[in-house]
Amino acid sequence: MNAPDRYECFVVPEGTKKVSYERDTKIVNAASFTIEREDHTIGNIVRMQLHGDPNVLFAGYKLPHPLQYKIITRIHTTSQASLP
Repeated sequence: MNAPDRYECFVVPEGTKKVSYERDTKIVNAASFTIEREDHTIGNIVRMQLHGDPNVLFAGYKLPHPLQYKIITRIHTTSQASLP
């Protein structure tokens, strides 16, 4: 069968970070966080929590592909807030 093994959707492979960070080079105070082995449940929770912060201008997430078990969260903050 062509379906991936079920454990692949929640077990992080050895040597892979659960969360990775990449600063946006085109927009000041913006970054993308890639969260491995998560789906819409965590993506929507993180997005809604970030929307409650007055220093966050934009927060969104996407699931790149249904068979890739990761979400990419994009965050843009005001100049008062700082990203790592």
